[in-house]
Amino acid sequence: MSYSTDEIKTAVAQAREKGLERGINFDQSIDIAVNFRRKEMDLSKNENRFKDELVLPQALYPPAQICAFGDGEFATNAEAAGVSRVVSKDEISKIGEDKKTRKSLAKSYDFFIAVTDAMPLVGRYLGQVLGSRGKMPKPFPPQAELTGVVEQYHKTVRIVMRNTPTFHVKVGHVKMSDEEIAENIQAVLNFVENKGLSERVDSVYVKTTMGPAIEIQ
Repeated sequence: MSYSTDEIKTAVAQAREKGLERGINFDQSIDIAVNFRRKEMDLSKNENRFKDELVLPQALYPPAQICAFGDGEFATNAEAAGVSRVVSKDEISKIGEDKKTRKSLAKSYDFFIAVTDAMPLVGRYLGQVLGSRGKMPKPFPPQAELTGVVEQYHKTVRIVMRNTPTFHVKVGHVKMSDEEIAENIQAVLNFVENKGLSERVDSVYVKTTMGPAIEIQ
């Protein structure tokens, strides 16, 4: 598997053009699909199944929704860093006791962070709903400077392959340039290569939310 930057940018430009041709009246995301040869991917083996986070070179749009658990200085730092919501330690149990509320919280946010002393509460009241979605928060000390953490999450995607030999991942938005999106796509392809799976790739497609899939040649 080897794709040049020009080949990737050409496919991105075509996908963008085809997506806009349909007259869609909302801003669309841009995704890629990486398809592997089925006969070479025995998904009953754990080494061929994965769920990883990848930090892309370019921040995605719109920014990821991040929720923080904690009080005091940690909460202040989280708000200053630009998280979408801060949940105090007292609120954790109240949210966890209501099934609908805790599910809504888990679905509404892409990533979670927590002050270290809030983690036992998160585990007790929200562990099941967050853990099943791969969204358990990463712990930080009360004085942590969180700006860099939030900025990194704005570039982070989850790459998941379980029961079928393919994965889909967001790599951009129509408001981003072709060059920025191509950088993110190359990062995903590098991830595949680092997994030792590049020789098993059958095809890679790029598309807007509502547009047709364009193969990267």
